[in-house]
Amino acid sequence: MGSLSPESDPVPLPPKVAVLSLRTGTVRPFAGVKLTSAINKQPRQGPVRLTRLGFAGDERQHPPHQSPENAVHQYDPSHYALWRAELPSRRERFSVGAFGENIATPYLSEDNVCVGDTFRLGGAVVQVSMTRQPCFKLNHRFEHKKMSSLVQATGRTGWLYRVLEEGWVEEGDGMELIERINPTWSLSRLQYYLYTDRNNREALAQLTKLPGLSDEFVGLFTKRLEQGAEDMAGRLNGDVAMPWLPYTLVEKTPLTPRVQKFVFAAEDQNIDAAQLQFGHFPHVRVKFGPGDKFTRAYSVVSGDMSRFELGIARDDNSRGGSVYLHDTLAVGDTMKVAKGHTSSANKWDRDLHAYKHIFILGGIGVTAFLGEIRTLAKQCVQFEIHYAVRSRADAAYLDRLPKAQTIVYAKTEGRRLCVKDIVPPPVGGDRDPHAMIYCCGPAGMLEETRTLTRKLGYPRTHLHFEEFGGGQVGTGDPFDVEIQATGKILHVPQEKSLLQVLNDAGFDIDSSCLAGNCGTCTVDYCRGEVTHQGVALDDEQMKTTMLACVSRGKGRITMNC
Repeated sequence: MGSLSPESDPVPLPPKVAVLSLRTGTVRPFAGVKLTSAINKQPRQGPVRLTRLGFAGDERQHPPHQSPENAVHQYDPSHYALWRAELPSRRERFSVGAFGENIATPYLSEDNVCVGDTFRLGGAVVQVSMTRQPCFKLNHRFEHKKMSSLVQATGRTGWLYRVLEEGWVEEGDGMELIERINPTWSLSRLQYYLYTDRNNREALAQLTKLPGLSDEFVGLFTKRLEQGAEDMAGRLNGDVAMPWLPYTLVEKTPLTPRVQKFVFAAEDQNIDAAQLQFGHFPHVRVKFGPGDKFTRAYSVVSGDMSRFELGIARDDNSRGGSVYLHDTLAVGDTMKVAKGHTSSANKWDRDLHAYKHIFILGGIGVTAFLGEIRTLAKQCVQFEIHYAVRSRADAAYLDRLPKAQTIVYAKTEGRRLCVKDIVPPPVGGDRDPHAMIYCCGPAGMLEETRTLTRKLGYPRTHLHFEEFGGGQVGTGDPFDVEIQATGKILHVPQEKSLLQVLNDAGFDIDSSCLAGNCGTCTVDYCRGEVTHQGVALDDEQMKTTMLACVSRGKGRITMNC
């Protein structure tokens, strides 16, 4: 499905299909203690009774959702491939059931299902009542601040049924259209007037009289005729912050003179299975200190969201976070933790054996790639590690690196890591580098590696950089920001990031890694010159967007917030 459509031609009849998945769920804590939902539905085996209020064992939290006209939610499983392609950093989240659907079948979509369509579903009969309206909880479900808006814009919403005849349904049962009363009113056409041409009075008048349409939608369109289109911001954005959960420090062990090992365990071990495991290059966000004054992001050395290990270096020149963790935080203390956004995985879903994997690491930067190194070692993939440290005594986690593939460059031994001696130039007619480059370390190391790989023509798909996100990240030459909608001018001083200034001004920009790795803090700009930092945006995205945590403008830029 490409877009919402106003077309009024008769809609093709869908084929008879079989139920691929049948799921129910109960209301439970979701995305933190202040938010609950029944979206996390589990597969059901064997016959399940379908009544006028829905499947036995299925709960719906929001009172309007408990209406008989919301009894069954269906979602087209072919949409998941599109979501995985469009949001590769969250691709592991997009599988059948992720949108909280009760049933999934092939060949039924918003394009060939119409309002009022009646289907025989197993031993029951159901009728399409409305399209699903996405709400802000999808933003938390998929850890993407604009997910609900994306679902609405693409029309991949799913749809709802009322139950005309109760009966038993199970996975594998047939589903067949038995009556069509609105042959020109596909769900995609309904969505067009619901979300795009919202004040088309002729269409609105027709929709208020459309047979089979839910009372909820009839009331909505009637109100539009009287008062104009409603504000959708509350439904799409909500007012609940991203999840922060309490964790306890259960172990604190010195590894080197400057690095300590911190092990945290979740106070509530009942963690959603979809949230438990980390993906590629995992990190967590942590809040700690008096009044939660510090917010930082750290790479995860090992574990999952029930219990994980961090390796944190003390930086006396930082903003105080690492000093607090080293000197004040004690075993038994608690802090707030949120799972960081997973780095894009699509470029790593390839034949790993076809490339040499080269890791260029400096100091505590080793923590960014320990998990990836473990994975490559288990798969017997060719790789090499170049690890620059002050001295061998400062080489944290050296014991977890395979000796045969690791070269240590210790300053005290007079050895210096030279990037141009490590990164191979492309070879052959196809100019394929035949190498994957991973880099995390001090700013100088990162810049030297970026400059060299750019000069050699390495494609972005062969590169992965991680930044420390230290106290100086996002700072630099001062500049001004004009907010296009209001004309207001904000000054970004040398010692503050754009993200800090925008949030201080009340724009509430989400953030995660604070190092330019994840893309959570992406903001739009429409005029001016930007100095881009970080790795989350591609060249095309950089033309109109920037990372507020690390990138800066020159002189004055104009933004859309």
